[in-house]
Amino acid sequence: MSKKEKRVRTSKRNFIIALALLLATNILMAAALSMLAKKNLREQIDQRMLDIANTAAYMLNGDEIKLLQKEDEGTEPYNKALETLRAFQDNINLDYIYGIRQMDDGSFTFTIDPAVEDPGEFGAPIVSTEALRNAAKGTPDVDNKAYSDEWGRFYSAYSPVFDSQGNVAGIVGVDFNANWYDGKLNNHKLISLIILMVALTIGIVLSFVIMSQNRKRFMAMLKDIDRLDIATQKLNDEIMRTSIKKLDFLPDIESSLVKTLAEGEKDSQSTRDEYEEVSSNLQSVCKKLDKYMHFVNQNMYNDELTNTYNKAAYKKAIKALDGKLAASDYVFSVAFFDLNGLESINAHYGFEAGDVLMYNSGKILKHVFGKENVYRVAGDEFIAIMEGTNHAQMGLLFEEFDKEIKKFNDSDKSEHILGIAKGYTTYTPEAHENYRHVFIEARKNMKHNKELYYQSKNSL
Repeated sequence: MSKKEKRVRTSKRNFIIALALLLATNILMAAALSMLAKKNLREQIDQRMLDIANTAAYMLNGDEIKLLQKEDEGTEPYNKALETLRAFQDNINLDYIYGIRQMDDGSFTFTIDPAVEDPGEFGAPIVSTEALRNAAKGTPDVDNKAYSDEWGRFYSAYSPVFDSQGNVAGIVGVDFNANWYDGKLNNHKLISLIILMVALTIGIVLSFVIMSQNRKRFMAMLKDIDRLDIATQKLNDEIMRTSIKKLDFLPDIESSLVKTLAEGEKDSQSTRDEYEEVSSNLQSVCKKLDKYMHFVNQNMYNDELTNTYNKAAYKKAIKALDGKLAASDYVFSVAFFDLNGLESINAHYGFEAGDVLMYNSGKILKHVFGKENVYRVAGDEFIAIMEGTNHAQMGLLFEEFDKEIKKFNDSDKSEHILGIAKGYTTYTPEAHENYRHVFIEARKNMKHNKELYYQSKNSL
């Protein structure tokens, strides 16, 4: 066999190997992007539904809600609750929002429904789901599966309304159309399938060209590989456009990662031969995959509005924290924060004004307590978990926090005053069995601080 024949055979074999690697990379990329993007999107949609339900539940008076009966329609307590729910119905992109009550036999019925057309009658039965039963026990939750009733097919979020004694006085339900919800998730499956089909189609074409053409056709094959690279980049961009974006909530400097996410690394120097060029293209695809997976992993646990960690990250953190409490010398503190007057600002100036305060609250909390320690857990509530921080150190951090709030309010960054109720507790083995006990005490201290704030405000 001549050197020329050996070189041609080696070229064919090496390019078949390169093609197989390219196809495998794109198949893995399609599977990884579909799985990670779908999971991230599902968590964001669920959290958005819970945020709406939690905010509405927080604005209702539990002591009044639990006493309402059908004959109370038109009274001041009934109309007050009705107008609160109607504000959400009219201003937020949702299908239905309504009040629910659990009966003595464990069933659920409508209380207040602000729907203009065909509202649920007071006392009419409601389909019981696992999420609804969890809310009745005091834990906000979202349906994992869609359910159907006479109004249509929906996914719903439920949040308990508490009375002044801390008991569940009622439940707020929020419905989202199941077709819209499922369509958002299925869209990622379609995009992944397109990526896979494009990769397989171009791969088959390239294999035919490699096996049937001579060396003169080699440059044409490289052009096809470039087209595959470009197609992958376009499809990555399409995934970003169909995801729930946080660009509306963040400054341009923080959204620049999205704009450069799918950009490949281009080699400015010309390669010496065809093998180096194939290697360069494969590296480009792998780098794009690494960037996208890093982006998805990073944002899977980020809150889209405040860029703090979200509730999913919070649950993961407290689970790990409880596992560390066996150490007798372990020290940590928990701080609880709740914005003052946010519902009033949302009602009078729109949710955009409230979003500005929420974003800046997260920014200040991250500055003082560290981004790695701050979590937005529900609505306008934040928690900072400070490992290795004792009671005295927390006191100093709270002093710094008060200064930052004052600095913000003295600036012209917002036309509305930012007020945040706060409280903290430091873990001690003698007083606390687990993280939840520390959390409850920190929340109690925050509520006391909030009461003092409103007492002071009302006395003016």
